[in-house]
Amino acid sequence: MRLFNPGGGTGSHPRARAQRLEMLIGILGFFTVMALVQAVVLEVRGEPAGLAAAVLAVLLLLLGLVVRARRNVRL
Repeated sequence: MRLFNPGGGTGSHPRARAQRLEMLIGILGFFTVMALVQAVVLEVRGEPAGLAAAVLAVLLLLLGLVVRARRNVRL
């Protein structure tokens, strides 16, 4: 079972997969920006920001992987 095609035969069209990836990019992008804001605020206040930086790094990695997957979808 594939991650972006859990229904088997339904939605197997490349455009459907591209739309799912674009939705995931939007969600990950939003949370990445929020994590960036949190990390910057913590740094400016002088509070420990190690966990916020780690979360930001993971979100950036995931966002990069999803953008790369979206770029590889042939329409």
